[in-house]
Amino acid sequence: MTHTRIIAALATCILAITGCQPQGDAGPSDTAAPPPESPLSPSDALLLASARIALPPVDFDAASLPEPSSTGATLLVRYCGQCHAVPGPTMHSATDWPRILRRMWLRMDHLPDSLQVALPEVGDRNMLSRYLMENALQVGAGQLPAGSGRETFATLCSQCHTLPDPFLHSGKDWVGVFQRMELNMERMGVRRPDRAETEAVLSYLQDLPSRTP
Repeated sequence: MTHTRIIAALATCILAITGCQPQGDAGPSDTAAPPPESPLSPSDALLLASARIALPPVDFDAASLPEPSSTGATLLVRYCGQCHAVPGPTMHSATDWPRILRRMWLRMDHLPDSLQVALPEVGDRNMLSRYLMENALQVGAGQLPAGSGRETFATLCSQCHTLPDPFLHSGKDWVGVFQRMELNMERMGVRRPDRAETEAVLSYLQDLPSRTP
């Protein structure tokens, strides 16, 4: 889904929640009687605020999905890309994906029909769940490799999710991954690491004695 379609889908959801209708070309009667304001209820305001925080980053390239032509990847784009950017499987661990998917199914099941959001059948849900769990964020098993910055890495990266395997990415790729995590932390209101912490974590990840577990 393109950025324009994502924004349009989100705008449609917001309009449905607030009870507003998009304005067409204003005629004489439109300018004479502006529509009344429809303030959000506290629960709707909380819903919209949480959506802004939890939505996947819009710059994720769906073509970089694992096995992008597979059925699982196709289902991910088809269903999850209707209302927001397509999430990468490594956004969450295999432990977390079932809970997140249940929450998404529940939200989709309660969307009004006017939004025309396609709902996956049970078979598609199971296949999509399997795809995400098989390609989920891998977590480190056992003790982390020794090295300067290990404790900073463990403390920072376990604030929001299960501690990732430090060998999951190459030393070069960790820079981009870490920058994306910093943006996610900002969206969620979690304190971003300072410069010293950032340098310590990246130095640890890039200087591991071996790039294979």
